[in-house]
This record gives sequence, structure tokens and C-alpha cells, in this order.
Amino acid sequence: MEKNSKNLHSRNKFNQEYDFKKLIKHVHQLKKHIQILPDGRQTLDFRDPESVLLLNKALLESEYKIKNWSLLEGSLCPSIPGRLNYIHYLADLIQPKNPKKINVLDIGTGSSLIYPILGFLEYHWNFVATDTHIPSLQHAKKILNDNPYLKNGIQIRHQEKNEHILEGILHPNEYFDAILCNPPFFKSREDYRQTIIKKNQKLHQETESTRTNFQGLSNELWYPGGEKKFITSMIYESIALRNQLGLCSVLVSDKENLKPLKAVLEYHKIEDIKVTQMTQGNKINRILSWRLNK
Repeated sequence: MEKNSKNLHSRNKFNQEYDFKKLIKHVHQLKKHIQILPDGRQTLDFRDPESVLLLNKALLESEYKIKNWSLLEGSLCPSIPGRLNYIHYLADLIQPKNPKKINVLDIGTGSSLIYPILGFLEYHWNFVATDTHIPSLQHAKKILNDNPYLKNGIQIRHQEKNEHILEGILHPNEYFDAILCNPPFFKSREDYRQTIIKKNQKLHQETESTRTNFQGLSNELWYPGGEKKFITSMIYESIALRNQLGLCSVLVSDKENLKPLKAVLEYHKIEDIKVTQMTQGNKINRILSWRLNK
């Protein structure tokens, strides 16, 4: 079996080794992607997008009974254990003072609808899932139609203004206890291309290859100014809408962006600023969060 990270959140269902025998019962196609290590353990080629997609599908079906989960062709392929990590850490950050229903806004939900699915099934949170990309939202609606009980806690909403993140999404008098967001990281198509080529060269793969195991549509991968500019815009829009928002959170991939982003929050006298580190294997990610109303 493939050893999963021991340093996922303590409540993460996938903090143990994958039971491939069980997973193959749910998604038979996964069997042809299984590889045997010299010590006899089973694993997958995690560099292969199809292997990762089938693993995700099997995890969601075996643990959450999600049927017919799939992705829009070419869209970002999420790591289910990693996405679940964010959900659990967000639950720790929200710390509701009363057991009322928690309303969460997912910025850039993509065709996978993964954060609302996990958040609704783990914590019964109500979600509004947003995106600027209409085909991704149409695909997400198909997932809801195939799993109609999810409609009890998940709404899908189109962000019509590409230049905005929060503005235009929130309805008057609507309040969200939390926001979560996995923002685009790269500054442009060329920035993405050069970064992936360098990464593949380090891994001794094809010298000019831009192949990745996660794929991604342009709106998921790059944004003018990159991750820092996106999150900065999100901060300013959250401040403008502070009466409708509780805890705001966003993933930060580049640790060098934390200092300038925190400086923006501090300049606007936002006091409750936290950086939560998450690990999954050798990968380190960070949640930057700020609370607008005490």
C-alpha cells in the first residue's frame, strides 16, 4: 500500500495508508494504474493525471458515497486529502460560538466542487460555490444533480465580473461566517510554462515538458499579478464588505507573499490575523486568515 502522510490534520480520514483493494471495488479502472514496489506494497504513479483522477473518484465514492464525480476536461485535479485538510483547519479557525448553521463562501470552486462537497458532508456547513468560468459551474451542477442530497447545503453562483472576487457575489443582507479560496498562483501563461518546465527538469523529466499531474484551466492557474495580487484584491474587497463577512481565509503557496499580505491587513488595522501551516508529505501550504468582526 502507498503510505499517506502522517502529518495531515488529526481528523483527516485519509491520514492512513490507502486501501487499494477497497478503492478498486468502487472504481474498477483504478486497478490498471496500480504499481507494485520492490517491497511488495502497492502504489500509483502520482505524476499521471488519470491515476490521480481515478484515485480521487474512488476516495469520494468509498468514504462519502459520491456518485459519478468527474472533472471538466483539462480542469484542475484536486488532491482530496489536501482539500480535506483545509476544511478541517478552517473548522478549527471558525470556532463557532453557537451551534447555528455555518454559511461558507467558496471562491473559485471549479468543476470539482470539492470544498463544498467535503465541508457539507464533514460539518453540514451551507455553501455558496462561485466561479467565473461558466462551463466549470455547469459541470459542478451535474455533480449536484447526480447527488441530489448535496443540494440541501450547496448553491452554485456565477461571478459575472471577472475583475472582482467578492463584489457582485454577495446578496444584500447576506452573511457568511467564513470564506475559503485556493487562488490562482501564476502571473501569466508564460510564467506557468517556465515554472513547470523548470520543475520537470529538476525531476529529470522531459526538458521542455509542461505536463503536470494536476492540470488546470487558465482561470484556475494564472491571474495578472499572480497569487499576491489576487489575495491583495480579495483583502480590499473583504474590507469593503466587512459587515457581511466573518472569517476570511485563503491558501498561500509562496511563503514570500505572507509578509506583504499581512502588512496590508495590519495597515487596515485588522487584528485577528493568523497563518496556519498545513503539510501533506513533503508539500507545505499555508492558510492566511483574518477576522473582520469580533
